[in-house]
Amino acid sequence: MKLLLDANISWRIIKLIENDFSDCLHAKDIKINQPAKDVEIWEFAKQNNFTILTHDDDFEKLLLLKGAPPKIIILKTFNKNTKEIAELLSTKKEIIESFVSNDELMILEIY
Repeated sequence: MKLLLDANISWRIIKLIENDFSDCLHAKDIKINQPAKDVEIWEFAKQNNFTILTHDDDFEKLLLLKGAPPKIIILKTFNKNTKEIAELLSTKKEIIESFVSNDELMILEIY
């Protein structure tokens, strides 16, 4: 499972979740103009088969405009620190894996 973390998620989280999600990239690490625009992140994820992990509802709008892929995981966890978000993702690993493997689902919200 390939996750692309949006710029609004700390890059430090990758180290914390690498045991559960080994194929992660951060928006700052991909070869696009920085700071990365949502549409550029979208196109990179689509071309490289990544699921986008974000706090940003704008990706839901892009999904409605452009259609899938990519899939979008929206974190509704604005009051949590990086470690807490990493722990939440680890506890939701099975749900995330099921979401990514289900071709009928395009958006997952995690609270």
